[in-house]
Amino acid sequence: MKISNSVGLTTGFLKNGLVSAIDADPVRISLRTSSKNSGVSANIWLRKRGGRVKYRPLMGPGSDTRFRAGKNQFRVVGSWDELEYECLLKLSEKSLSWEWRVDILNNSGEGQVLDLIYVQDVGLKVAASGPVNEYYVSQYLERRILEDPVYGSVICCRQNMKEAGRHPWLMIACVNGAVAASTDGMQFYGRTYRQAGIPEGVLADRLGGEYAGESSVVALQEVAFDLPAGARHRSAFVAKFMRNHRPATSLSDLDRLPGLLREFARQHVTYDKGDWKKPLTNLFNHPDFLQAEDLNEAELDGFFGSERRHSEIHEGKLI
Repeated sequence: MKISNSVGLTTGFLKNGLVSAIDADPVRISLRTSSKNSGVSANIWLRKRGGRVKYRPLMGPGSDTRFRAGKNQFRVVGSWDELEYECLLKLSEKSLSWEWRVDILNNSGEGQVLDLIYVQDVGLKVAASGPVNEYYVSQYLERRILEDPVYGSVICCRQNMKEAGRHPWLMIACVNGAVAASTDGMQFYGRTYRQAGIPEGVLADRLGGEYAGESSVVALQEVAFDLPAGARHRSAFVAKFMRNHRPATSLSDLDRLPGLLREFARQHVTYDKGDWKKPLTNLFNHPDFLQAEDLNEAELDGFFGSERRHSEIHEGKLI
């Protein structure tokens, strides 16, 4: 399932309701092509703030959603914990840009403090037919967080290696203003993700800022908002792709934001009449993590013998 605009931007979707890849031929904007078994690369997380953070991805098999695609837009509807939501992806009619618009209705009997986090994997590399070394691609990707006086944190990414003779570039911003951002998947997912299956970024009060690691997954955190009982709220994240950005990212790039936002404010939304689809699930969507304990010295000797080479000890324990 794909949607496209007239200037060459294409977004593909999986049968589980997740984004598979974003392309502007010949460049793949996203870092990888996701599969139904590869987990989440791009998504929007809704969070309830105040005390212990509660959270939910708004797309894919980890959410209670339905979805359908139209000419140049993709729509998701669902509910979670007495909140109804609609996510609408619109591709620009004029440029290689897109907008995720999120409408939330509070059906609970009390006010809620909420925020949203938009997560996007970024590659900006010519699409390959085979597997891609994501760590290698990420090393050459400039990732910066600029601070705009109106829109807060803005993420800009530039591919420092020439791709098709150019330097592809991407900017992501939040229409309602972003309070924080992060620029690496190690920040957002964290070391505990492989054990707990919960991204550390969705549990944190604020995303971690700039970090140039080897996992170019960026995240943008909207300013928290109060939503009274029975009220509605609209959020939006916008992204602009350029095929060639010769200089390095600078503060002058923030001048592109007002025009980008006007572009989507004037774009008409059509309501398609296609059938709603439920995400297809399988055993690999939500596998139980294998919980294991470290072997003690006696167990190590029993399995591998007592001889050791190049042992590393930390706080009296073999690591």
